[in-house]
Amino acid sequence: MPADKTLSHAANWLWMLKGETPSEDAAKLADVDFILHAEHGANASSFAARVTIGTDTNLHGGIVTALSTLAGPAHGGAAEDVMKMVQDIGTPENAAAYVKAKRKNREAVTGFGHRVYRAEDPRARHMRDGVKKLGEEMGAPEWYEILQGVVDAMKPYARHGLNVNVDFYSGVIYQLHGIPMDLYVPIFAIGRMPGWIIQCMDQQDSNILIRPLTLYNGPDVRPYTPVSER
Repeated sequence: MPADKTLSHAANWLWMLKGETPSEDAAKLADVDFILHAEHGANASSFAARVTIGTDTNLHGGIVTALSTLAGPAHGGAAEDVMKMVQDIGTPENAAAYVKAKRKNREAVTGFGHRVYRAEDPRARHMRDGVKKLGEEMGAPEWYEILQGVVDAMKPYARHGLNVNVDFYSGVIYQLHGIPMDLYVPIFAIGRMPGWIIQCMDQQDSNILIRPLTLYNGPDVRPYTPVSER
């Protein structure tokens, strides 16, 4: 779809993707989603981009590296797994049993826990109400209800640092708009792109090859046995 210059960046993105002018609430939630997914420190994809730029390659190479790193389920690819989990649960009534079975088998519940945020991811709380409104607007409130069922079932594990993170709500936003799962990571990258570019430019300004040392923790020196004696 051709761009509509009368719309905001986020609203225009939805217009060009769907061919429908989004509601004010839907556009606002998309804007919040982009803002909350912005680059915020030395996360895996930003660091990977810096490593690439450190080899004196160009900006495009750094962004390709960042995108590849973002795609991993332990980083930006988690939204897809959350949506798959919601589909597996099916109805809000099944959420508690699903979580109980996962914890009994010592399996992770997708969308909970963060390497930095030990309490609730502060970004998640800014999406919760918007996701509820969007579900009601799109005539599919059950997706939000399933998410909240999982949140309620996970409350006993909050003391272990297993709190909801930003990826928990993102997938349902895209699902409600009918966006295919293979576009989730590229959408995440839209919000992350400005920060990646600044990270790369900063690395270029005072560049140095990033080559971390690794500590060997394997077996100690062992006696060599000649091949003829083995």
